[in-house]
Amino acid sequence: MDEEPTAHPARADGVALIVAGYDGSPEAEEAVRWAASLARRIGSRLRVVWAWKLRDVWDAAVAADDEATGVHMAEMEGVAHRRLTEAVGRLVDEDGPAVDLHLRQGPDAAGILLHAARDADLLVVGSRGRGRAASAVLGSVSARCVHESAVPVLVIPRRAVGASEDHDAGAGSGDGRDRLHPV
Repeated sequence: MDEEPTAHPARADGVALIVAGYDGSPEAEEAVRWAASLARRIGSRLRVVWAWKLRDVWDAAVAADDEATGVHMAEMEGVAHRRLTEAVGRLVDEDGPAVDLHLRQGPDAAGILLHAARDADLLVVGSRGRGRAASAVLGSVSARCVHESAVPVLVIPRRAVGASEDHDAGAGSGDGRDRLHPV
């Protein structure tokens, strides 16, 4: 994670890769919907990135530990992967783009997103996520992405949450897991 994101020359074929940030918040879910809809319409690949923290999966990992031998990082990573797989399956249309899943555990969500988007053509984030500054217009992660990204950043505003029926995103009728590719 030491590498700084680097800009790449504009591609002649347009937007080949869209990266969407996810954290489980309604804003992040809407960002994934919008990114998937756009990727499907323009024929791009989609990478969904979740910079998860231990608190995001702790309860489920502890509940899965039948023998109470202690929760291991591998169990928590498994819970995180299942949660992201289920969310993306629910948020991306069945006929949507193939999706790469990118999970990294750590406290620096913006840094993880910026690193994951270093080879992308577009980064899509919600206006705010699950951080403490819930009243902020632009959350700290989205603000940092806007200021530090080497690629264009699309910020999905809070007012877009729940409005996905008004655009061409929609939730798929199936779970869409056959299109998911962990990276």
